[in-house]
Amino acid sequence: MDNQKTLLRNEIKQKLIKLTDEQRKNIQTALQDELWKSPAWNQATVIGTTISQRYEWNTKPIIREAWNQGKTVVVPKCNPKQKSLTFYQLEDFEQLETVYYQLQEPKPDKTKEVTSDTIDLLIVPGLVFDLEHYRIGHGGGYYDRFLSNFNGTTLSIAWSGQVVHSIPIEPFDIPVTDLIVCS
Repeated sequence: MDNQKTLLRNEIKQKLIKLTDEQRKNIQTALQDELWKSPAWNQATVIGTTISQRYEWNTKPIIREAWNQGKTVVVPKCNPKQKSLTFYQLEDFEQLETVYYQLQEPKPDKTKEVTSDTIDLLIVPGLVFDLEHYRIGHGGGYYDRFLSNFNGTTLSIAWSGQVVHSIPIEPFDIPVTDLIVCS
């Protein structure tokens, strides 16, 4: 099963990397527009999201829009030993630091830790999604562990090229509540 997930992960990552700048920009704009129209976004006052990596959909414009709308934004810090996530309130991009694998994460001494029950909407990253809203992420299991105790709304944004009919499901996999897909 891990082998199937790895193959799918690599296949979709290559598709994402091959998108032209114009294609990426058009998809990003369409995804943002759909996100900002969604009931989940409009009802949320505290939004959790990652700081995106190179081939992922850029979350910085999403964070800026949340701030513009007066929403609170929280971002995760990975705890590699426990393979867990701790979220911190982000008020400025200067509160981020670059850590391993070039990930940008909050500086704990410059931000305030928040508990999962304060997050209304969690925008969950992923590389591959299926029609049942299951996802394949980067393979660390951080979000699967976090989602097992999260009761808020979850949502992911994806280009249609990231969606497949079905993916291999394991007992600990948790689908996202909503999936916004654009071409």
